[in-house]
Amino acid sequence: MWTCPYCGGTHGLPFHDSQLDGILCMEPDCGRFVDRNWDPDDLSEWDDTDL
Repeated sequence: MWTCPYCGGTHGLPFHDSQLDGILCMEPDCGRFVDRNWDPDDLSEWDDTDL
């Protein structure tokens, strides 16, 4: 089961177009996009708003 790395929610919608490939979190308080190549241990993927 997919789990959002930002909110911990489990409701996601796969999304793919010419520029994006990943999952959109469908939790009401989140809505963030998670790239399929996202590695939670790679700190370079995080930005200041994630802290």
